[in-house]
Amino acid sequence: MPPAVMVEIRNLSKSYTEGARRLSVLHAVNLDIYEGEFFALLGASGSGKSTLLNLMSGIDQADSGNIRIGGVDVSGMSDRQLTIFRRQHIGIVFQFFNLIPTLTALENITLPAELGGKGGAPATARARELLAQVGLADRAATFPDTLSGGEQQRVAIARALLPAPDVLLADEPTGNLDEETGAEVLRLLLRLTREAGKTMIMATHSSAIAQVADRVARIHDGRLLIAGTG
Repeated sequence: MPPAVMVEIRNLSKSYTEGARRLSVLHAVNLDIYEGEFFALLGASGSGKSTLLNLMSGIDQADSGNIRIGGVDVSGMSDRQLTIFRRQHIGIVFQFFNLIPTLTALENITLPAELGGKGGAPATARARELLAQVGLADRAATFPDTLSGGEQQRVAIARALLPAPDVLLADEPTGNLDEETGAEVLRLLLRLTREAGKTMIMATHSSAIAQVADRVARIHDGRLLIAGTG
């Protein structure tokens, strides 16, 4: 039996207004991404790949088209509904970590659960487990400014995985790291998502990263040009 479709995108378009001009960023994108798949969105800066991730996460809204995640149509959800859905089903790893400097590593990981009313002892215990999985069991009480870039990204990965999301969205997660650290972070992301059977969708400009993906979509000028085996 073929794997189930986790993310279904149909006729998705997005544009922005810049001064007097209307800039089209995505043009009628159609795409299926399967459960447990590592899918890479390959493209240069400004190609539309980050916009596509933002639309999947509900951070941004499309002009037209539909997105279904786990069979749920998220396109017509209100902001509040999207926030709740995102907290429960989608994990996000950003290029620049987005850790809160006044919170410890452990507190950064548990913050989304606290905001969603699901904090407390279970969330803390799960956060400590994830810190151990990303190799930072001894850094729970450490603040971000004393962590290296690679360590900060490991904390961000643990934060994204805390709710056991169905889909992990990674936007250039190694782009702010040196080559060796970036490779370590990529291996960690792959291992953790593979072990949990999760779908990971990564936006990247790196062909080396794309080579280890299950499938690759190449985006150029907002159009999905190539989809195939990485």
